[in-house]
Amino acid sequence: MRITNNMMMSNYLNNLNNNLNSLTDYQYKVSSGKSINSLSDDPIGLISIMNSNVKLQKNSEYLDTVESANAWLKQTDTSIYQLNEVLQSAYETVIQAAKDSMAPEDKAASAAYIAQLRDQSLTIANSQSGNKYLFGGYNVNNKPFTVDSGGNVLYNGISLVDSTNPALIAAEGQSVSYEIGVGIVMDISVTGVDLMGKGDGNVYTVLDNLYNALISDAPATELGTYITQIQDAQSSVMSSEAKVGGMVNRLTLLKNRYEEEDLTYKELKSNVEDVDLAEAYTYYSMAMTVYNAALKVGTQIIQSSILDYLK
Repeated sequence: MRITNNMMMSNYLNNLNNNLNSLTDYQYKVSSGKSINSLSDDPIGLISIMNSNVKLQKNSEYLDTVESANAWLKQTDTSIYQLNEVLQSAYETVIQAAKDSMAPEDKAASAAYIAQLRDQSLTIANSQSGNKYLFGGYNVNNKPFTVDSGGNVLYNGISLVDSTNPALIAAEGQSVSYEIGVGIVMDISVTGVDLMGKGDGNVYTVLDNLYNALISDAPATELGTYITQIQDAQSSVMSSEAKVGGMVNRLTLLKNRYEEEDLTYKELKSNVEDVDLAEAYTYYSMAMTVYNAALKVGTQIIQSSILDYLK
């Protein structure tokens, strides 16, 4: 078969284009650091990368949620600790007051101190995380605790003293929840009822009654009854603190798990996507050499004409 000049040129251009494509491919890999720059490079590898990206995105969202829940719980824990400090101060005060030797003016001074502690307990119960109230249950936008004109403490408008009120019982179960994983929804708040207690034994009412007893110069025997009431209130507060500690531990475990999964998926993605730069540059250099050689050969083919053969 006779080899024509057109056939030589056609074959040469096809081979030159192949060399150029190969050179361009390695150039992309070296410059981008990625072994896959288009779907045709590695369809199966690209699917693996996309799956890893989806997993990493989900993990990132859940990590943000866990961090947000942790911030909420840390502030909750701080508030509970402060309330326990208030009760501890009230306990120490009533221990001193429940003595027959305390003069009426000393009881009045103690009453003033208890009034401050009582009001502080209400301030703590209305603590916020950002602009959200920590202990309001579903009510995160308005102060959950108020005191009516009669001096009765209200939780979301419901008397905290009436422990049998169905509305109060329902409010007790209204906890803020976060989705912290696939199908994992976790209550991350302590309700005001859990924090302050309910019935006559709620923190505010106990301190208010103690204030009234001190201001009216109640006998030591009567004042002594508040020691047990304050201890019971402290036990309830400490239970809430233990509950928060358990939730923080669970969130910490989840955070560690998500961070480990992040590393795993990033490694899987890197193994498929990232290029070995040393190897890619070596192939790029080889492709460049081949392409330059092809160009040099091309000059010889293009220069050939009928006159060259007649010489």
